[in-house]
Amino acid sequence: MKGRNDQKFVCAACGARHATWLGRCGICGDWNTIEALRDQPAASGKAAVATVLSDVDASKVARIPTSLSEVDRAMSGGPVRGSTVVIGGEPGIGKSTLALAMAAHASRSGLRTLYVSAEESEGQLAERARRMGAASSGLDVVMTAELAAVLAVLGDYGMVVVDSIQALSDPELGGQAGSVNQIRHCAQALNVSAKESGTTAVILSHVTKDGSLAGPKVLEHLVDAVFVLEGERSDESRALRCLKNRFGKVSEVGFLRMGESGLQDEPDPGAAQLDDRLAGAAGSVMTAMRDGTRARLVEIQALVTPNPREAPKRQFLGLSSQRCNVILGLIEHFAAVKLDRFDVFMSIAGGHASDDPGLDLAIAAAIVSSALQRPMPADAAVFGELGLTGEVRKVRGEAERSAELMRHGFGRFVAPAGGDGPQGGRTSVRTLAEALQAMGLSRRH
Repeated sequence: MKGRNDQKFVCAACGARHATWLGRCGICGDWNTIEALRDQPAASGKAAVATVLSDVDASKVARIPTSLSEVDRAMSGGPVRGSTVVIGGEPGIGKSTLALAMAAHASRSGLRTLYVSAEESEGQLAERARRMGAASSGLDVVMTAELAAVLAVLGDYGMVVVDSIQALSDPELGGQAGSVNQIRHCAQALNVSAKESGTTAVILSHVTKDGSLAGPKVLEHLVDAVFVLEGERSDESRALRCLKNRFGKVSEVGFLRMGESGLQDEPDPGAAQLDDRLAGAAGSVMTAMRDGTRARLVEIQALVTPNPREAPKRQFLGLSSQRCNVILGLIEHFAAVKLDRFDVFMSIAGGHASDDPGLDLAIAAAIVSSALQRPMPADAAVFGELGLTGEVRKVRGEAERSAELMRHGFGRFVAPAGGDGPQGGRTSVRTLAEALQAMGLSRRH
């Protein structure tokens, strides 16, 4: 039987190991991504020096604030000095813009900072800095894609930004830049050098089509913190989401907006939902969804149209299709609203996506509102999870959701009975039928 040591080939796309070379990876299905797995250098044989944990001074953990409060929030105060941070995202989403803003602010604050560009020219970087107002920050830049050149100067700086890990390579290792071996080797070398010198290394990384960081999973295991910049390139809204943080909270999120001069804080993204909302429209329901550790205002929209001649269509944009199909069944069973001859289209306005179970009741209300052509009251909102027996269940972060709704002027909201948070203006319900009755969406109204 072949063991892990017999697996001498690895997929550059997903990191899966194979015993022989293959034209196509059997795990991810990509073609021509299998390459030889090179051996790592042998250990030096030096004995490790132990330290008594109680003697370690935890107060030495110092952070480097950025120029954006929402980025600081996502990073629990900013990157820690001497740590290795990865920022991932799709091409063109704003990774380089964010990293340049962080580097320029650190340089202005007196921390010697270096920006390593392995993908863009000096002219491109200078033009972005001029547009962002960072041209006079005193930031050092170097254009190189060779690992040795970066390691040679890394210890001379307090912060080094590497843009990007997929473009960096070590010619002595062999293989092309961006391969599994190169990414693992370069990331490990940068991490070790940063720890030894006390330099903060900010590494930019591309993501694959499924949203995960490109390259081997060891990249995420090596570093101290991993963040992903999300959003649609055609839209200005961005979200910096924390996936891993050895020095702070995981699942923190910061909201940003891409403008002419770069990224700006967007501490209240829910306000845009209200600005664009068509008041009094059937099928529109306001709710507060859980996004990381925060609650944010969102609009759930539904369009229910007759289709008596063919199989009804069901499309759910940004929402779990499994959950939405279950909710359709609950509506037919407990609300007596038949939908078998209707097309149902649903989305979260603004192109957002969420699998938060606290949206269940809002989804049901939007579907029934559109089906009956009966709009919700303008100052009413709703949240809660639905069970298969028609009960409305409590959800996480009810106090934060309630506060977010009240902050945006929703004096009335329907929520699960027995939940925490402010009770003023709250209508507590235990079943889906009770909730629809309270919202004026039952057949008896």
